[in-house]
Amino acid sequence: MQKTEVVPVNSFSIQSTLRSIVKAREFGIFAFLVIAVMVIGFLRPTFLASNNIFNMGRQMAQITIMAVAMTYLITAQELDLSIGSTFGFCTLLMGLLAKDYGFDLWLALGVSLVAALIIGLINGFITTRGGIPSFIVTLGMLSIVRGFTLLLSPWPVSGLEHPTFFAVLAGNIGPISVQIFWMLAIAVVGSLVLNRTTFGYYIRATGSNRAAAVLSGVPVRRVKMAAFVLVSLSAAFAGAMSFAHLTSVSPTAGAGLELTIIAAVVIGGTALFGGEGTVIGTVLGAALLTVMRNGVVQLGGEGRLQEAFLGAIIIVAVLIHTHLGKKGGQAEH
Repeated sequence: MQKTEVVPVNSFSIQSTLRSIVKAREFGIFAFLVIAVMVIGFLRPTFLASNNIFNMGRQMAQITIMAVAMTYLITAQELDLSIGSTFGFCTLLMGLLAKDYGFDLWLALGVSLVAALIIGLINGFITTRGGIPSFIVTLGMLSIVRGFTLLLSPWPVSGLEHPTFFAVLAGNIGPISVQIFWMLAIAVVGSLVLNRTTFGYYIRATGSNRAAAVLSGVPVRRVKMAAFVLVSLSAAFAGAMSFAHLTSVSPTAGAGLELTIIAAVVIGGTALFGGEGTVIGTVLGAALLTVMRNGVVQLGGEGRLQEAFLGAIIIVAVLIHTHLGKKGGQAEH
C-alpha cells in the first residue's frame, strides 16, 4: 500500500498568514525600518542603547499623534498645510493664558483645543463649501495663523509650573516617557476607527470616489469637516505635550512641521490621492523618519542633512507607491 503524506492543516494557515503579511502595504516600510536600525546600530552601537531608543520613542510621539489624524484627512483626499502653524499658535496661546492671565494649564489647554476646533472648521468649511482646493486654503491658513502667533507674542513663554500637567503629558513610567503610551493609545484607537467603524468607511469611501459616496448616502462634506477638525485638535494636543516636556514655547514652534507629518503618512503607505489609508503604516513611517534623523546625528553627519534625507525618502516612497499602484491596476485587468 502506498503511504499518503499527511500535511497538518495548521501549516496551510501559517503559510497563508505569512504570505498575507509579506503582501501587506506596511511590510515594505517595516523591512526598511529594520534594515536601517541594524545598519546604524552596527556602525554606531550607542544607537541601540536603551536610553537612545526611549528618547527616539518620545521624539516620534508628537509627530505620530498628528500624523494619525493627517492619515484620515489624506485618505479623504484632502490636505492640511496649516498643522504646524496650528501647533505653534495653540501652544503659545495656552502658555500666555496661563502665564499672563492666571489660567490653570488644564483650562488653558481646553481653550487652545477650542481655538484648534475653530481653525479646523474654517479650513473644512472653505474647502467643502467654497470649492477651493484644501492645498490653497490651508496654505493661506498657515500664514494667517503664523501671523496671529507672532502677534500674540514675539518672545518665548516659559517659567510656568504645574507638576500634574507636566507629569500627565510628559512624565515617565519607569524609564519610558508617558508620551510613548499616549502615542500608542491614539494609534490603536485611530487604526480601529479607520478600519472597523462606519466613520472609517465614510473616510475611505469619500477619498475613493466622491460621487459614488454621495450616491451611497455618505455625508461627504461633514466627513471632510470632521477630518479637518481632527487634524487641528491633534496639533493642539501635541503642542501641549511639547510644552509639558520643554516647559516653554517659542512663537516659531511648529515651523516646517507639516512636511514631516505628511512625509510620515505618505511613507507609511497612505495614498496621496485618497481612498487608502493605514495608521499602522503611518506609525512605521514616523518611526523611520525618527530613526533616520537620529542616525544622521549619531553617525556624525551634518544636522541640515536631515532635511535632505527627508525629501529623498518622500520622493522614493511616492515612486514606490505609484509603481505598486500601477502594477496592482494592471493585475486586475
